[in-house]
Amino acid sequence: MTIPSGTAIGSIVVAEKISSGAAGDLYLARQPGLERNVALRKLRRDLLVSPGIMERFRREARLGAQALHPNVVQVFDLFAHRGDHYLVTEHVDGADLRAVLERTGRVPPRIATRIALEMVRGLEELHRRGILHCDLRPENVLLSRWGEVKLTGLATARQLGEAEPPSPPEPTPYTAPELRHDKSIDPQVDVFSLGAVLYELLTGRAPAEGRRLLVGVGPRLTRLIHRCLSQDPSRRPELAAIRRTLERSQARTAADSRITIATWFWDVRMLRTKTPELPEPEPPPHPARARIPRMPRLALPAAAAGLVILALLIRLGGSSDEQAEPTEIESLPPVSAVRPPTPKPPPIVRGEPAEVAFVVHPWAEIQVDELPPFLTPRAEPVELAPGQHELVFRHPRYGEVRKSLEVKPGERRVVRHMFQRPAAR
Repeated sequence: MTIPSGTAIGSIVVAEKISSGAAGDLYLARQPGLERNVALRKLRRDLLVSPGIMERFRREARLGAQALHPNVVQVFDLFAHRGDHYLVTEHVDGADLRAVLERTGRVPPRIATRIALEMVRGLEELHRRGILHCDLRPENVLLSRWGEVKLTGLATARQLGEAEPPSPPEPTPYTAPELRHDKSIDPQVDVFSLGAVLYELLTGRAPAEGRRLLVGVGPRLTRLIHRCLSQDPSRRPELAAIRRTLERSQARTAADSRITIATWFWDVRMLRTKTPELPEPEPPPHPARARIPRMPRLALPAAAAGLVILALLIRLGGSSDEQAEPTEIESLPPVSAVRPPTPKPPPIVRGEPAEVAFVVHPWAEIQVDELPPFLTPRAEPVELAPGQHELVFRHPRYGEVRKSLEVKPGERRVVRHMFQRPAAR
């Protein structure tokens, strides 16, 4: 049964349902006391009778709480409420790699290597604490909209020296051979899975025996993946060596890698077609001045020629001995007096929404008040109620900028914004 939005479960308020899985439902929730969003996972009540389900649920919470690292999903709480069991973790605003692959087919090498590097850093933290992931696959790697890569899915993870390790997960193309045959394992099981995930990011398909061709991938990266996918654990490279290889190939800081991943991720979500920028409406003419129509380009040379001819005629006419009578020049009425009156604009209906168009360079995600955010370029203007509004411009490279906007009833405006420099990190 889906939990209704707004339901309070202890100190957590449910916002909306994100997804459903075999083990239960996942919700986006809010902790008002801490003013943060969290992910709330509810275990299916009918699974409590299955042996080992509750233990796996607790194991995922316990092992996840030990690893406090930017590349591992942080666990906040595990509790029971009215017969149901809940796991509270940080909310990663983005998608898992499986959803990314379904949308893109494959990932460019410069992005895939950066994702793999962040995965390596998360695995190193788990191994440092004696935790083997054992179920690393695209579904258990989350990619946030800000370029963060986080590991999750520790329900079947093992601890080194554990007397009674949990049963291994169902075999997948990412499972190391020694884990399939339930042999003694070491940290190299995660190296195999890392190579399998990186292989699929680059090719769009999971690795299989006899199919290891990598097209468009450099020789160094190809050798690294082949070594990771070795059937013999002793021939696989250590995580530290993999990290150094990936760091040398990128020659960038971790912050730059996250920016690169986020920019690509946002571009995948954006429309491929460029929409034309809306022209800014011209301001109405000043009431004290009249707008003089602009002369065409050909009219300027013609006017100059006319002045020359007029000057020649005056000189020719002035050669006569008879002095011409001075001509009285009649003062002309002001232009505003002969100009047809400007029609009055139609009366504005009280409370009529304003139309606001946004032009941002290079682009941004824009959020107005509490409305759902949208991406630019956007051809259609946004209808806003008259009054004060809070705007937030977000970009993975340039950070977040906040502005205030006040609109009048029926007003049509274009709001322009240009990011100046990358945000300090």
